[in-house]
Amino acid sequence: MNLRGQKWVQVSGEIYNTLYLGGLQNSCYQRICEMLYQYTNMNESITITSIPIYYLDVNSRITITDEGSGIYGDYMISTISLPLDTAGQMSLGCYRCLQKI
Repeated sequence: MNLRGQKWVQVSGEIYNTLYLGGLQNSCYQRICEMLYQYTNMNESITITSIPIYYLDVNSRITITDEGSGIYGDYMISTISLPLDTAGQMSLGCYRCLQKI
């Protein structure tokens, strides 16, 4: 909507996209989008207990297929708890990866 008597300026598409998309890849806008994506699907989080798998890391995407509990899909690892003894079990906290549009 254009208001009468108001001054306006047209900027180049490059400047507009930089401001609109949040600037650089490590910007605050990108971080907010990632946090909203992560914390708005709280019902889609699971905890897995297994033998230690040392090559897994936080922010790794894993695929889970468990017919017994009905859990299928891709999950992102958010927390890892590794045991200090040899007979312990590790615990993974994961949230479901939704398709981003």
